[in-house]
Amino acid sequence: MGVWWGIHMITLYPVTKKDFPNGKTVSYQYHSNSYYDVRMEQTAIGWNCTIQLQPLAQPFEKQLVEEIFEEYKKGSESYVAKWNKQEAAVIVFQKMDWNNTLLIHDLYVEESFKNRGIGQYLMNYVKQRAHEINVRAIVLETQTSNVPAIQFYLKNGFALVGLNTISYSNEDIKNKEVRIEMAYTM
Repeated sequence: MGVWWGIHMITLYPVTKKDFPNGKTVSYQYHSNSYYDVRMEQTAIGWNCTIQLQPLAQPFEKQLVEEIFEEYKKGSESYVAKWNKQEAAVIVFQKMDWNNTLLIHDLYVEESFKNRGIGQYLMNYVKQRAHEINVRAIVLETQTSNVPAIQFYLKNGFALVGLNTISYSNEDIKNKEVRIEMAYTM
C-alpha cells in the first residue's frame, strides 16, 4: 500500500511478530507547553468535573520505549509506514469483539518525520479499516499532558469519552498526566 504525498511516497507494510523474532520496539516521545487540568469535586448529588487547557511553567517531556508485539496486543493488526523507504511510523490496532470497537494500541511517528502528514495518513487508514470491519467506534487512550496528540485526535473527529485519574499513579492529577479515553464514532 503506497500513496504519493507531494513528492514523497508513503508506503504502509503489514508486520507480524514473525517479521521481528527479537521484538519490535519503538521510542515514543512528546513535549507540550500546556496540559489539560482535571478537577473533580464530589457534591451531595454527584460530581463536578472540569478539564481545561492550562499553560505549563516548564514544558512537559515524555519518552518511553514500547514493544509493539506485547501479549495483550495479540490479534492486533500492526503496520510500519515508510517515507521514501525510511521507517517513519508504526500503528497497531485491534478489533474488540466484545464491544464492537477498534482499539488503537499504538500510533508512533518518529520525531524527525512529524508534521509531514504521516499521522494523518495512518488515521485515515484506521478509519478505512474500521469501516471495512464494520465497528461502531474507534477508541484510544492518551494523556492530558499530550496536548499535541489530543489536538490531532480532535481534528480527526475524536471526542472525550472518559478518564481515569489513577491509571499511572495515585497522583495523576497532581502530576498533570491523567489518562483520557477518546473515541471516533462511525
